[in-house]
Amino acid sequence: MRPACRRVIEARQPTAMHWVLVAGETLVSYSAFNASLPDIVQIGGVWTPPALLGKGYAKSVVAGSLLDARSLLVKRAILFTGDNNQAAQAVYRGIGFLPTGQKYGLLLFEETQA
Repeated sequence: MRPACRRVIEARQPTAMHWVLVAGETLVSYSAFNASLPDIVQIGGVWTPPALLGKGYAKSVVAGSLLDARSLLVKRAILFTGDNNQAAQAVYRGIGFLPTGQKYGLLLFEETQA
C-alpha cells in the first residue's frame, strides 16, 4: 500500500492540492482536494494518525485548505463521509458543512460551443 500512497502524493504535489499540518516537527494531519473547478472543490483524503485523533488536527488542516481555496475565489466545497463516522461529521459541521441528505451527488455539464 505504501508505494500506491507514495504515487498518489507525488501526483498531487505539482497540483498544489494537498496540505499537511505540522505540530512542532510532527506531521499530524493531511487533507487534499481530489477534484476541483474554478469555483468548487471536493475534499478527499483527510487523514490523521490514529494516536492523534480527537485533537482538532483534521479540523485545522481542512479549514486551512478551505481558506487557501477561498483566496483563489473558490466559493463552495463538498465532501463525503460514512454514515457511521460521527466524529468526522462533527468535525465537518464545526467548520460549516451541512448534510445534504443525499447519499451521492452527480453533476452533469452541458456540452458548450467555444
